Amino acid sequence: MEEEESRAITSQSDWAETTMFLVQMYYTPVLVCLGTLGNCLSVYVFFYTKMRRASSSWYLAALVISDTGFLVAVFIVWLNMVGIGIFNRQGYCQFFVYLSTLCSFLSVWFVVSFTIERFIAVLYPLRRQSLCTVAKAKMVILGLTGIGIILCSPVLWFTSPRPMNGKPNITACQLVTERENLASAFNVADTVLTFVLPFAIIVILNGLISRAVWRLANVRRTLTTNGQRDSRCGNIGMSQAKVTKMLLVVSTVFLCFNLPAYVMRVRAFLEVHQDDPRSTVLAQHIANILFDTNFGINFVLYCASGQNFRKAVVRLILRRPRRWHSGTRVSNHVSDVRRSSSKITRQRTIVYEVPWNEGCEMRAMESTTNRALSQ
Repeated sequence: MEEEESRAITSQSDWAETTMFLVQMYYTPVLVCLGTLGNCLSVYVFFYTKMRRASSSWYLAALVISDTGFLVAVFIVWLNMVGIGIFNRQGYCQFFVYLSTLCSFLSVWFVVSFTIERFIAVLYPLRRQSLCTVAKAKMVILGLTGIGIILCSPVLWFTSPRPMNGKPNITACQLVTERENLASAFNVADTVLTFVLPFAIIVILNGLISRAVWRLANVRRTLTTNGQRDSRCGNIGMSQAKVTKMLLVVSTVFLCFNLPAYVMRVRAFLEVHQDDPRSTVLAQHIANILFDTNFGINFVLYCASGQNFRKAVVRLILRRPRRWHSGTRVSNHVSDVRRSSSKITRQRTIVYEVPWNEGCEMRAMESTTNRALSQ
């Protein structure tokens, strides 16, 4: 009886492992192709439309670029499954391990960066104009990239093409035995820098941002109820709320898809063993699939949660070809005059702007006070 139960468990485990192998075999190239295509389209939208004027767009563009680099590394590793052993060659092994490590580091800290920026924009609106600028976003992106290039460089010495145990005729990209202690220390530091610290920052700031957004939504409701809401307050507030919603969705999905992989890594550090090691292998496969998926779904997240992004994509797809006449483009003189006039007007007009959330709150407080006095 016990032998039959053991065989049943073994057959179920083998079936699960075979299923996960097939998923990785066919799912990975689809994820890489569609994810890379979506990321390239996202970069175009962020850099070549009006969205480039927003600092948050630069963080999101940097995120999809780093995610694309990670997908390239995943694809090179996947080629081993179809008999193309580029990853197992000298130089390629070290480079693509380094590329995946660097891109993973940059992705998490780009998420942290735009989370911090959104925190400043929502809770400290008076500083938004000076701190949340495109120039500062570029500086942060370049700074993080430089730091990541330096901090991730040790992995170049941790791996090398070596004969597999029991299969001396097969060479695979593996950890160098003499540097296992250094690699373990690096993994601990990497876990702290790419999991513990950034995840704590994202969770805390997202909680504070969500509370502030909920409070401001109540303020807008009060203004609407009292008939005091003006178009400027509503338009600016809605614009900021849309950006905040998209960034909250991106950072939350990032946490959910990355958490299982890091939990498995922490479990490996703690050397916690289960009675059935096959279940651990299966859980590791699932965690890796979720982790890889996170790098290929940015375009879907942006379209699902960002109204401005969706509009930019639709305009890009439905863009009509420009009309030409005798080799010269036909221009609309009236629209050109209007654009020039509006530009001159903006240059000569001084606007004293009250931050959107504080301005709305002031109107709500005035409305409430007036009602109390009238009673």
